[in-house]
Amino acid sequence: MRKTPLLFLTLSHFCVDSYGTMLAPVLPLIIERLGLTLTMAGLLGTILAVCNLTQPLMGIWGDRMRRRNLIVGGALLTSIFTPLLGVAPNYAILATVLILGGIGVSAFHPQAFALVGDLCAEKRAFGVALFAFGGTLGIGFSPLWVPQYVNHFGMQALPLVALPGLVAILLVGRHVPLENARVKRVRFGELMKSLGRSASPLILITAVVVLRTITFVGVGFFLTQLARERGLSLVEGGIPLAIYNLSGVTGSLVAGYAADRFNSKRIVYGSILLSCPALIAFLQADGPMGYIWLAIAGIGIMGSNSILVAVAQELAPENASFASSLPLGFSWGLASFALPAIGYLADKIGVAAALYYLAVLPLVTGSLALFLPERQPSFSRQNGR
Repeated sequence: MRKTPLLFLTLSHFCVDSYGTMLAPVLPLIIERLGLTLTMAGLLGTILAVCNLTQPLMGIWGDRMRRRNLIVGGALLTSIFTPLLGVAPNYAILATVLILGGIGVSAFHPQAFALVGDLCAEKRAFGVALFAFGGTLGIGFSPLWVPQYVNHFGMQALPLVALPGLVAILLVGRHVPLENARVKRVRFGELMKSLGRSASPLILITAVVVLRTITFVGVGFFLTQLARERGLSLVEGGIPLAIYNLSGVTGSLVAGYAADRFNSKRIVYGSILLSCPALIAFLQADGPMGYIWLAIAGIGIMGSNSILVAVAQELAPENASFASSLPLGFSWGLASFALPAIGYLADKIGVAAALYYLAVLPLVTGSLALFLPERQPSFSRQNGR
């Protein structure tokens, strides 16, 4: 495992995902400032989803580049444009800066995850989990620092937070080997033929991630609004979202470490099924106990994240960027198309009632995960077993 390049890639991932999730913590302020309905707010999430759907194309392009320039270019787009949401004067401009930032997120992830897999060799699942840890840590902390920052400096000062991302980009450009040792220029038809053997399991992985992410994104996107309905301030409302996201960090990291030693399929379906009762308990509980249940739910939903990326890469090693994009942005993009429907439902019956429907979805997702391909633990491969 090449630790220094991995460190700077992970730092850049932290910044990219911090910017990419800045919308949800300040969503109540944007709803009030621009006079949005919850359906319109959910449509903002769908706009980001459309950007994420380009990740397979970015992956195909990235697999055929001799140098992984999309890592730097994508991080640059996200760092510059997404913080501009703080000064967007209307819905159209807000959507535009989100689109530009979302394209940057889409460009960054496939090549970055593929490079991490190359840097970590036999410890692929754990290395991917460490890299994902950086990104999800950014997602987890954004509900804490963004509201605090806005309270002290105002929404108009959000563009200044681009500076840490620009510093991280400079470090990546200087210390990370961006040459693509696996570059292979083939036509699209040849690509589809090479993926033929892996098509069925890749489709199944994508389906599991889409259903899992509908629950994770749906709960996370409207969690601050639920807190507002329960009488919490903007800063207080960021606490449950931070707990939810940070517990997802923990779940992904621990599960990624365990997957290199134990049966990864059991970890995937077991963790997903666990999230159902935990989410229901959170919606019914008050105070600290509710936060504990929310943390368990975050661990359960996101525990499978790094494992499924590693499995996809191993199924299609010559097209690792493309394979990585399927359980990453592409699946997350498809899942986010459910946000307007969830917002519409919340407009009709309330946020809490709408989230109960998301809480039972992991029962379907976990059942589907029973049919995922087996993955041999890396320590067994190293010992010739």
